[in-house]
Amino acid sequence: MSQKVIKTIISTSKTYKPVGPYSQAILADKTLYVSGILGADPNAKLVPGGAGPQAKQALDNLTHILAAGGASLESVVKTTILLANIDDFVEVNKIYGQYFTKNNPARSTYQVAKLPMGAAVEIEAIALSGDLTVTEKKD
Repeated sequence: MSQKVIKTIISTSKTYKPVGPYSQAILADKTLYVSGILGADPNAKLVPGGAGPQAKQALDNLTHILAAGGASLESVVKTTILLANIDDFVEVNKIYGQYFTKNNPARSTYQVAKLPMGAAVEIEAIALSGDLTVTEKKD
């Protein structure tokens, strides 16, 4: 017997449209997969000032996309941060910490050879969509 699954394309006009053949996010049942988000304004122009301002804009964009998918920063379970220069880690991490203040998601951070549009930062996320309950288990 086949089970019905739902794939929902998520988009919001509060951030830039994808700059390629991909969706801002995909909701698969109750899991939201957010594509890599750049620090670009709604017109798809990178904000000036480098990694710090771009990280802030990327996280603002992420917040809008999460909301469109029925999720929030608190419901994010995993992020990946891609940096054009790993030396920007401290600055980006400081800004990231202003958005993720408790029950932080799992995270990976990498330096990559090059990012789209010459960006300094790209952030992707996986989140849960729906009514959220957070518990903690310590060993």
